[in-house]
Amino acid sequence: MTERRVVVQWTETARKGLADLPPKVRRGLLEKADELAQSDDPASAHKRLTGPLQGYNRITYSRYRAIYSVHEERLKSGEMQLLIRIRFVAAGKRKEGDREDIYNFAMKLLRLGIIEPRE
Repeated sequence: MTERRVVVQWTETARKGLADLPPKVRRGLLEKADELAQSDDPASAHKRLTGPLQGYNRITYSRYRAIYSVHEERLKSGEMQLLIRIRFVAAGKRKEGDREDIYNFAMKLLRLGIIEPRE
């Protein structure tokens, strides 16, 4: 039998973005992140992003987004263990057309090599 372990991580950049959000929004995104950890398939539980951010997903709360990726690995420690690592890389407001838009910020992180391209 395969044991399943889920780890949710927030990068320092995502934690700072989350801290700058209104308390109600922050709570809403954190609740959705907790629900995501309980999901049978976190990689397809929320909308997948396209284009250069392909391989990342998003959770939403009103006009706010938290961008994450899912990494799975199988560990052998007597029994098979599936480790699912949910890594949030950015959190902020969706402001389409604005340079402070969360997706523009995530693209900048990608260009700077702070987050890695995903397939």
